[in-house]
Amino acid sequence: MTKKSSYSGNYVREILAIVFLTIIVAIVFLPTRFSQAIGWIAGSIGSGINFYWLYHKVQRSISVNLQGASLNSFKGFYLRYLFLAIYSITVVVLLKPDIIIFGVGLVSVQIAIYLHYFGGLLRPDRIETENEIGERSDNGS
Repeated sequence: MTKKSSYSGNYVREILAIVFLTIIVAIVFLPTRFSQAIGWIAGSIGSGINFYWLYHKVQRSISVNLQGASLNSFKGFYLRYLFLAIYSITVVVLLKPDIIIFGVGLVSVQIAIYLHYFGGLLRPDRIETENEIGERSDNGS
């Protein structure tokens, strides 16, 4: 049985916080740019749900045997994308968002992951990995 990492939970919370902050910005634009703002909000919500669902499935699959994890992953993959398809059709029919912005909103978690990664590279208090520490000691610095 594998021990669950608290880092992964913190990472998921940080990514979802970035997405939530972009939703707050989009809410500001609702009165003037309704179609674009609702597209971003709806897409980001769908993306966040999909990401959290994936995280939850991975956490449950960690402690399962290989065949069970494989079946769980297979079912989870298709259920998540079935949910996204139904969600997308419902949003487009009922809310009539800007389709392009809605599509970009659906990948907002991926955008947030890149922002989180590059933000970590720019932080001066970034924690060094064991490889970086080993390389520094090998060079005599």
